[in-house]
Amino acid sequence: MPNKDRIGVFICHCGHNIAGSIDIKNVVEAVKKFPGVAFATDYRYMCSTPGQELVANSIKEHNLTGVVMANCSPSLHERTFRNLAAKVGFNPYLVEVANIREQCSWPHWYEPKEATRKANTIIKTIVAKVRQNAALYPVHCDITKRALVIGGGIAGIQCALDVADSGYEVHLVEKTSSIGGRMVQLSETFPTLDCPQCILTPKMTDLANHPNINLHSYSEIESVDGYIGNFKVNIKEKPRYIDTEKCTGCGDCTTNCPVHNQAVILEPPKYSESIEKKFVKELEPMVLPFAGDPSAVVQVLLDVNNKYNYLPEDALKYVSEKLEVPLSRVYQVATFYTAFSLTPRGEHVVKVCMGTACHAKGAPRVLEEIERRFGIKSGETTPDLKYTLEIVNCLGCCALSPVVTIDETYYHMEPSDVTTIFDKFEEEGNGKN
Repeated sequence: MPNKDRIGVFICHCGHNIAGSIDIKNVVEAVKKFPGVAFATDYRYMCSTPGQELVANSIKEHNLTGVVMANCSPSLHERTFRNLAAKVGFNPYLVEVANIREQCSWPHWYEPKEATRKANTIIKTIVAKVRQNAALYPVHCDITKRALVIGGGIAGIQCALDVADSGYEVHLVEKTSSIGGRMVQLSETFPTLDCPQCILTPKMTDLANHPNINLHSYSEIESVDGYIGNFKVNIKEKPRYIDTEKCTGCGDCTTNCPVHNQAVILEPPKYSESIEKKFVKELEPMVLPFAGDPSAVVQVLLDVNNKYNYLPEDALKYVSEKLEVPLSRVYQVATFYTAFSLTPRGEHVVKVCMGTACHAKGAPRVLEEIERRFGIKSGETTPDLKYTLEIVNCLGCCALSPVVTIDETYYHMEPSDVTTIFDKFEEEGNGKN
C-alpha cells in the first residue's frame, strides 16, 4: 500500500462561481492543516490548460500520493483530472473531486461565512476518503459477444433485430406462446392510428427468419449469474407436448391431447345424423365433391358463406365430417379469415375504413351518420338482415379517403353524402331482397 500522507489539494475559483461566496485564501490555509495534506494551492480556472499543467507539475514536484480537486461537480471534470493524472503516471483512482460549487457556493451565495465553513468541511471529508483509497487497475476479460433480450413485445422484437443486424447472436425469451405482446392485440396505434398488425407482422417474420436470432417462446428465465460481458442465464422452456420442428400450427393435435388424457384417437362423430335433412340437401352439392380432401376447407367454406352470407354451426360440422377434418381445424379457418362470419350477416356489408388517412379526413363522422341512418352500431346487422356494418383498418385506397364500401363497390363518402348515396343505392334496387 502506498503512503497516504502526501495529499495534494487544488482549489478552483471557477471565475466568480466559487470565489464569489467562498473565501478561497481562508480555505487554502485551513486545508494545509488537515491530516495527510502535503500541498494545497488555488487557481482561477483549474480546468484550463495552465490549471491542468499546475496539477500535473505539482504531482511530480511534491511526490503526491493522492489528489483532491475542489471545484465543480464530478460529472463535469472528474474524468478530465483523472485522465490528466494517468498521463503523468499517477493512478487516476487516487484522484477525487470535492464539489464546492453546486453543493456549497451556489446554495449559500449570500452566506459567505457559512459557504466557507462548509467548503472546508467538504474538502476535509474528501481528503479523508482519498487517504483510504486503494490504487485500482483496469481488469481485462473475455466477452461473450451474444445478447439476451427478455420479452417478445414490440420493444423486444425491435431490440433483437437491431442487435442481430449488427452481426451478433441474440436469444429472445418470451414467456407466452407467441411474440407480439400487447401491440398485436390492438386495432390501431396512437398517434397515427396505423394498423398495428401492418407494422408488427413484418418484424415478427423478420425475427423468426433471422439467422442470428434464437427464439425461445413459452419460456422463462430461471436464474442469472455472472457479470457484464459474461452472464450465465438458465432458460426454462415449458413443455409443449409436440415436436416443435415438425409443428405447422394446424391444431390437429388437439383431438388427441395428452392433457385431456385421451389414450386413443376417438372415432370422428357423425354430425350429419343430427342435422336437419333439408339443410343437408342444400350443403351436399357444395361439400360432397370434395369429400375426404382436407385441403379444400377454405374453398368449401367460401361456397357456404356465399350461399348463406355466414357460416352456420351445422354447416361447419357437416364440412368437418365429410372432408374428414377435425372440427377445431374448421373453426380455426372460419375465424381466421375476415371474409367469413359465424353470425348472420346482412345481404349487404357496409365497411367504413378507419385507417390513418380516412380517420384524419372525417371517417368517424361518416360512421356516425351511417349508424344513425340504420339504427345499428359497428359489428351489428339490421333487424331485416339487409345491412351489416363493419369497421376496417384499411381498404387500400387512401387517395379516396374517407372511403366506404357497400359490398365490393368503393365510395368516397363525406358525412353529407351518406343519405344521398344510400338512397340512390336502394332506388336502384340494391337495397331490396
